[in-house]
Amino acid sequence: MSSGTPRTSRNVVRTGVSIFAILFILVLSFMLGFSKLDSNTQVERKNVEVSAKQSKQDAKSIPKEKDLSASPENSLEEIEVEKNTDTPKPEPAPAVNPAIKYVTASILNIRSGSDTSYPVITTIKLGQQVSVYESNGSWSKVMVNEQTGWVANQFLSDTKPVIKEPESQKTVQKQAPVSNPALAPAPATNSTTEKQTANNSLADGLKTVDNNSQLILVTTNGSNTNRAVIRTFEKNSQGQWLPVLTANGYIGKNGFAASKKEGDGKSPIGKYTFGTAFGQNGNPGTRLPWRNITNDDVWVDDSESPLYNTWQSKSQTEGQWNSAESMMHRLYTYGFVINYNTERTPYKGSAIFFHVGSGPTLGCTATSANNVIAILKWLDPSKNPVIIQTPIQEISKF
Repeated sequence: MSSGTPRTSRNVVRTGVSIFAILFILVLSFMLGFSKLDSNTQVERKNVEVSAKQSKQDAKSIPKEKDLSASPENSLEEIEVEKNTDTPKPEPAPAVNPAIKYVTASILNIRSGSDTSYPVITTIKLGQQVSVYESNGSWSKVMVNEQTGWVANQFLSDTKPVIKEPESQKTVQKQAPVSNPALAPAPATNSTTEKQTANNSLADGLKTVDNNSQLILVTTNGSNTNRAVIRTFEKNSQGQWLPVLTANGYIGKNGFAASKKEGDGKSPIGKYTFGTAFGQNGNPGTRLPWRNITNDDVWVDDSESPLYNTWQSKSQTEGQWNSAESMMHRLYTYGFVINYNTERTPYKGSAIFFHVGSGPTLGCTATSANNVIAILKWLDPSKNPVIIQTPIQEISKF
């Protein structure tokens, strides 16, 4: 038994040594493997750091660009504009070839807009040239003396009116109020302005009114329009014509006629005296001969009748005409007879009146009731009043 014990001990020791050796080898192998893995990790980490540094250096060397993909509206033009911080100057308006027109009113307002409610910028005179750049309904945008504004179309013409220049400059009375805001002159500030207003009036250039002291002047821009300007003038003690009233009005629906015919819808061109004043509401205060209209009153327009172009009683003359106009007409509330075709030449035209109206007529001249009444009150037979009706382009004939 004693001899077996050392052998067993030696076997145990050997076995222990073997186990220890195996464990040592395993531990050593593990440590060597871990060391190698850590070395590879450090190498990879260094490579990543080197790569990151290189990327940063590359990024520094490349200039930054605007992100065009973030907003598709961005463009190179916008980028270029952003570089320029100065406010861009507006481009000049395209050049427009203006139409050349001439003023047909004695004094015409230029306004800041295309309506009489706009303030007056300045005024221009008869015959003055303007450049028309734009139209808006019955108004035109013009330029004159480097100023632009709006004027009423009816006071412009393609041809320049021929007006006789005044021979002298005399002191005159202040101009009476003007009813038409499109023509009303700016307020006079001194006597010089008043002289210019009077001496530049249309009446000063007329040659056929030396024996008349009151004048109604009805003018149009051409023969084919029915819109008219009605002006009244009175001669002062020095023989100068002073404007009294200016208003818009109408003539025959087909314009003016140098040789009028019955039923042509035109007003006669010419110089005429006045006949009877009339109305349906009593005499408003005129000094002309006055006649109240009744339901029996007619004006004969039958060219074949011996009563052609006369005022008659319907009940007393029936059978003597085939056609006559009732004087109880809605437009004949106030008016007066224009002495046209007093020879009563057949088919030459009849019943030519100056009466109330707000539109074209069949041959008469019309304006508002207030204007007709004002003119009736103003007319004085002792001053030999007359009416001249003409296109503004033919005013030199009178």
